[in-house]
Amino acid sequence: MNPLFKPYISIPLFKSILFDPDRLKRLNPEKIKKYRDKAFKKIVKYAYTVPIYHEKYKKNGISPNDIRGIKDIVKLPTISKNDLRKNFPDRIIPAGYNKKNGFIVCTGGTTGKSISIYTDFLTIGKSCVLFARELNLLNLNRRHSRIAHIGNFNPNRIDLVVEEQFNKYIKPFISNNNRLNINANIPINKLIDKLDKFKPDLILSYPATFQHLAYLKRKGFGKNVKPKVLYTGGSILDEYTRKYVQDVFKCPLLNTYQSVEALGSIATECTEGTWHINWDFFNIEAMDDEGNFVSPGERGNIVITRLWGKGTPIIRYTGMEDSVKILQIKKCKCGLTTPVFQDGVEGRKRANIVLPNGKIFPPGAFCFIEPILTKYKSFVIKQYQIIQKKIDEIEILIVIDKELRNVNVSIEVIKKEIINVYKNKVGSEVNVTLKEVDKIVNKENQSKPPPVVVSKVKLEEGFRILDDIK
Repeated sequence: MNPLFKPYISIPLFKSILFDPDRLKRLNPEKIKKYRDKAFKKIVKYAYTVPIYHEKYKKNGISPNDIRGIKDIVKLPTISKNDLRKNFPDRIIPAGYNKKNGFIVCTGGTTGKSISIYTDFLTIGKSCVLFARELNLLNLNRRHSRIAHIGNFNPNRIDLVVEEQFNKYIKPFISNNNRLNINANIPINKLIDKLDKFKPDLILSYPATFQHLAYLKRKGFGKNVKPKVLYTGGSILDEYTRKYVQDVFKCPLLNTYQSVEALGSIATECTEGTWHINWDFFNIEAMDDEGNFVSPGERGNIVITRLWGKGTPIIRYTGMEDSVKILQIKKCKCGLTTPVFQDGVEGRKRANIVLPNGKIFPPGAFCFIEPILTKYKSFVIKQYQIIQKKIDEIEILIVIDKELRNVNVSIEVIKKEIINVYKNKVGSEVNVTLKEVDKIVNKENQSKPPPVVVSKVKLEEGFRILDDIK
């Protein structure tokens, strides 16, 4: 039976579709605060019926009646990725939860073993409203814009669950003829052929996928692929990749920050370059490595609270392992007034580059190739990866566009400058090498594009270096 035939599902869903996308523009910050307080009290009350949360709250002497609004969030203990993993399946959902009405979704496991949580039809529907908000922000028509999503459609991944458990049921009410889903791990030439036939207005995918598509388009493929905007997430978007892709497609390439646990976009980059937090759907905090919450504008590890949904609640969750600087409410030229992520989102903590001299580089701050290529007006490097093999050994892999090999400047000049800039950044104790390769793949997860920065140094070794310096 189609879940939309059940009034207790269809009425709140269609209400959300009508009113939620423009809420951030329609309501002033004070009214958003009241909305958040109400939503937070409701989700805490729900979490109190979930064994893992109930146990933690009771141990800390907290009951739902102690929570009067978002300001009381500091009373609640955090929940970790390991908490969810150890308590799956029965202790991360309310007692008596009907699993037949729920769906299991799992993460990709990029920071270790994957975790699984429960969601349901209405919760997924609310998350899709966030995408409708993004389309509005980009001035794209929800019904008529042609949208291509290149993602991970493997079993129990959120992309496939949304397609099989939600999209197929809304087709009688909302046409999906202008949507195209493609698995990211198909050959890139077949991928661009599909896009060429579909002629998308918007494409969503990973940074490395866009880089490969841009390379093929530069070679004359995908003549009908002329999107108005590109959205990316799932890994670091470095400035060289952004420029490389935008130069080919002649449209903006913007970031969106999502996760399986969040079930939607926590934040989205607008055309003004501002990372807007969807603060009516999420509460975001940041804390240091000792578990202390940092002040606005200071970098810390992200802690998320999802203010809606059934299945597994996500309240003060520390498992994202990304770092952010949160700025309080900012009015942007795009028309939104929200808290924002200053300087975007840095990658997983385990990818941080810790050097023998005590310097620490988040992955997004360890990409120094773009200024060199911009200097020579060159796109000769179609892909690269920086690997910290040992605490004192950095290897840089580059894939060369053979047709541009010595255009404007010799590739040997570029190689030499890349080596020199990294040597200057990391110091004389670190050996830096550069190697040309035919391709770069993700050895840990074949279904995902490779990360730009990889550290094979164990986290404990990095901490030991820092402790020795202190």
